[in-house]
Amino acid sequence: MTSPLATSDAFHRLAQRYGQRLAAARSAHAAGRPVVGRIGHQVPIEPILAAGCMPVLVSADLQIATPEADQYIDPELPPETRALCEAALQGELEFLDLLVLSRPYDKLYYFMKELYRLGRAPKFPPFVIYDLMHSQRDAVMAYNQGRYRALLERLARVGTRPIDAASLGEAIGLTNQVRAQQRRLGELRVQGRLGAAEALQIIGAGFFMHPADYLVDLQACVNLLAQAPASGAAPGIRVLLASSEPLQDLALHEALAGVGVNVVAEDDAWGSRAAGENIASEGDPAAAVLDKLWRDTQSSGVWPPQAREAWLLAQAARPEVDAVLLYVPPSDRLLGWDTPRLLRTFGEAGKPAIALFHDVHRPQGRQALMQEVQAFVASVPSATHPEAAR
Repeated sequence: MTSPLATSDAFHRLAQRYGQRLAAARSAHAAGRPVVGRIGHQVPIEPILAAGCMPVLVSADLQIATPEADQYIDPELPPETRALCEAALQGELEFLDLLVLSRPYDKLYYFMKELYRLGRAPKFPPFVIYDLMHSQRDAVMAYNQGRYRALLERLARVGTRPIDAASLGEAIGLTNQVRAQQRRLGELRVQGRLGAAEALQIIGAGFFMHPADYLVDLQACVNLLAQAPASGAAPGIRVLLASSEPLQDLALHEALAGVGVNVVAEDDAWGSRAAGENIASEGDPAAAVLDKLWRDTQSSGVWPPQAREAWLLAQAARPEVDAVLLYVPPSDRLLGWDTPRLLRTFGEAGKPAIALFHDVHRPQGRQALMQEVQAFVASVPSATHPEAAR
């Protein structure tokens, strides 16, 4: 069945931004607007917007060769780290007025810092780390407040206007509108009104656009989908996906779709976790942004694990979810420790689940992964997914 988005100009614009990720940021730079790059979703965009800057997420192209970065990056580190370092070394990020790395990318930050110190990185932009700790213990709040103040001070030196209650309030109002539409999109997705690849492109485009521009096309797509019939346009067993590496391209979702899997939600900031809850609109807006970052985070580094997994377990319990997939490729450094316990938890709840340990970005890994998923799909009771049994 043809998707209602197939003829949508708004969707095609978003899909283009998803594919050409730095294009809008380069246009803003050419127009004289300061551009702040973010590595990791834990760098807030509201202070960047408040400062009068254009925010853009810097993502890794896992398909590129990394000959220069391979000389410096430890081979056991994730391919994402090498790809990001390669992009910086090759000058892809040189146009940025500031690059802010988040805590999950601290190893990349220290490699970049050493390369800069040695004079081997002439094309690096100015860069800093925003070291937000994601432990949910109250004892870390004072540290987080100090790091947050340091970030605001650094952004103020790049920006064109003060970061104050008025400018932050304006930014929060805009990003909360985006979050509301993304949550609507998530519900439409569970209803089968769009496929996973379409959803990821719609969500992901927002990381590379100014939120005001993004909101217009996002809302147009959501309204179009809401008016379309819920006729099972996205066939296959309905799966919740958790990944140990960022789902920053369509490779995994396309592979899964090829073997009868419709991913209806992801425990990942590139997917269903992008929106989260709104930032509080009352009280001190700066404190509200920090509270959102700390307490409503998609980071895999949250401690204790129960806080990190609360969303995942709640979504897995939904009747619209037929099964759970855990993607734990060789680059994993965290999810693998929790995988046996999570599989037991899902099994005890009567929810079929499987862990996938192959790298979907390598041809052999992709083939092996698809074979395992195909066998898993056949084992899930067909009564839960009649459209896949036809």
